Amino acid sequence: MNLNLEGKTALVTGSAAGIGLNIALKLHEYGCQIGINSRNQKSLKNAKTFFKDSVFGIVADMRSEDSAKAAINQFVNEYGTLDILVCNVGSGKSASPFKENVDDWQKSFSENLLSAINPISASIDHLSRSEGVITCISSICGEKMIENAPLTYSSLKASLNRYVKNSSFYLAKKKIRINAVSPGNVYFPGSIWEEKFLKNREQVNQMLAQKVPLNKFVKPNEIAEAVAFLSSPLSSSTTGQILSIDAGQSVF
Repeated sequence: MNLNLEGKTALVTGSAAGIGLNIALKLHEYGCQIGINSRNQKSLKNAKTFFKDSVFGIVADMRSEDSAKAAINQFVNEYGTLDILVCNVGSGKSASPFKENVDDWQKSFSENLLSAINPISASIDHLSRSEGVITCISSICGEKMIENAPLTYSSLKASLNRYVKNSSFYLAKKKIRINAVSPGNVYFPGSIWEEKFLKNREQVNQMLAQKVPLNKFVKPNEIAEAVAFLSSPLSSSTTGQILSIDAGQSVF
């Protein structure tokens, strides 16, 4: 399918590995000029080896307002414009329910909400000029109760979803679209689900059979394809939406 993304410029935050790297690779495959991001140079250098052509790497911490602003400026200085922003930074690692403390809540707030708000706020003027698109990577934990998911992570992803919906009204006036993709259980090398699967294969298979209608993990490439579609002119009437890609888990 031709998504008409050739020549578009796209910055994917938190894209040195996992879902973020797959999104960057997919957008690059569709013809975008790519900027990848990490908090350290070593991981960026490794991520660049996955691309056939050179990509622009930006070392920045999206949890910091100043760092996010600097990253957006670096990207625009390199490519001249910003068409697509994908906010992928986030972490589900936190204390178990009711074992969290204030530091856990503040850490999750920074990692799962500010990490999107900061680059979005810094990008609005640029995206307004290009009539650009924002996609945030959320989680089905922000939409429904997932057993054993940290309360911190679930609560902040729910806040991110509300931010996406509410901000879409105001961003539409600037000709900017914003949506979110909410993955379910995504399996890739180094993921938490690979760790769980290797530790207790029987328990994980039982969970998939009981709680996931399609009885399978989600692939990073499936998330990447959804982001590419939402970033493309083919979805020009889609904004303020939360798209779950979870093999059916959220229907329960």
